[in-house]
Amino acid sequence: MKNVLKYVGLSALLMCFALFTGSVFAQSSTTGSIEGAVTDTTGAAVPGASIRVTSPNLISPQTAISDDNGRYKIANLPPGRYTVTVESSKGFGKFEKTEVEVNLSRNTAVEIQLTPANVGASVTVTDTAGAGIDVSNNTTGTNVSTDQFSNLPTQRTVQSLYTIAPTVARSGLRDASGRDRDPSVAGSSGPENNYILDGVNTTDPAFGGSGANLPFEFVQEVEIKTGAYGAEYGRATGGIFNVITKSGGNDFHGDAFGYFTTKGFVRDTHNFPFTGSAPNGFSEIDAGIDVGGPIAKDKLWFFGAFNPQQRKNSFLTQTFHKAQENKITTPFYSGKLTWAINQNHTFTFSTFGDFTKQEGFLFPVCVYQVPCENDLFLIHQNLQQAVWEYSTGF
Repeated sequence: MKNVLKYVGLSALLMCFALFTGSVFAQSSTTGSIEGAVTDTTGAAVPGASIRVTSPNLISPQTAISDDNGRYKIANLPPGRYTVTVESSKGFGKFEKTEVEVNLSRNTAVEIQLTPANVGASVTVTDTAGAGIDVSNNTTGTNVSTDQFSNLPTQRTVQSLYTIAPTVARSGLRDASGRDRDPSVAGSSGPENNYILDGVNTTDPAFGGSGANLPFEFVQEVEIKTGAYGAEYGRATGGIFNVITKSGGNDFHGDAFGYFTTKGFVRDTHNFPFTGSAPNGFSEIDAGIDVGGPIAKDKLWFFGAFNPQQRKNSFLTQTFHKAQENKITTPFYSGKLTWAINQNHTFTFSTFGDFTKQEGFLFPVCVYQVPCENDLFLIHQNLQQAVWEYSTGF
C-alpha cells in the first residue's frame, strides 16, 4: 500500500513539473519584449529612470527601472503597438514614443534620450517605421500582424499566410475544403513542420501536420521561423509556425463579416486526370461574428468568435463524366479569457476548434490524412484545444 501511495505521489509531482514546464514554453512563444537604454543629451547613462509601456493589447501597464548603465528591459508583452513613456523627474522632461510595434519572440529596441526639463515641452516621438531589426538572434523568418494580413489577397485562413515567408512554398497538401495546408519549408515535406497555437504545440503527434486552420478574424499575429531557430522549439526539420489568437481589451469591439462565392464565378473543367475525377466548380458561404471587451477593466478581459463556413463542391468523374457533389461544413470557433492577477502575473485561458463535417462524394485529390478513393461517405473530423498559460513579469 505504501508503495502504491509513493507511486501516485511521484506521478502527481511529475505531472506538476510537466505543467509548469509547458507554461514556461508557452510564455516564451506568445510574447515579445521592449528593451534599450536611457541617456541624456550628452549620451551619459541615466540610472533609476522609470519606463512605462501601455497598449490596447496589454491588460495592465508594465514598468521597469533603468539600471546603473541606463539599460532596461520589459518582457512578456503580447504582440501589438505600444506607447513607451518616461515621466518628467530628476530634472528631465517627459519622453513619449508611440506606435512601437512588438512581435512574437522578438526584442524591440527603443532608445530613450531625455532632455532637461527647463529646455521646453516634453518630447513625443512617433515610430512610423515599426519594429527595427532584432540583432539579438539569427533566426530567419518573418512576422505578420493582423493589420498586415487583413489586407492581403489570400485565402482567409491562417495557413494561407505561411507561404509569405522566404523559402516557404506550397506542398500540395490540402484540407477537406481544398485549401492549401502544411507548406514546404526549404524543400522539406509538409509533415516535417512544427505548429504552435497560443503557446501549445498542436502538431499531429502521429503523422505530423498542423492541428488547426483558423480564420483571419481569430488571429492576432503569425510568426514563421524558417531556420536557425532555438532548441526550445525543435521537433521539426522544416519550419516553425507560431500563431497567437486575439484577446479582449478595455473597450468593447467586434465585427460581423460575410463572404460568398457562387458557382458562376468558378471556371468549368476542361482537362481530366487519367484516374479519379476532376473539380467542376464550387459555391461557398463564409460568415461570422467576433466580440471582445472587459469583464473588469484592467483586470479581466474576454474574446469570443464564431465563423461557420459551408462549401459545396461539384465534380465530374473520369468515367462517363458523371456529376458528383459533396458538402463541407466547418463551424470555426475561438474564445479567450485574460486575467491580470497582479502587476507581475497574468493568467490566460483560450479554446479554439475547427470541427469539420464532410458529406457526399470524397474529394478526389489525396488530401492529407484522408484516404485517396472515390466513394460516397461521411467524415467527421474534430479538433478542439484548450490552452492554459501562466506568465510572470519577473
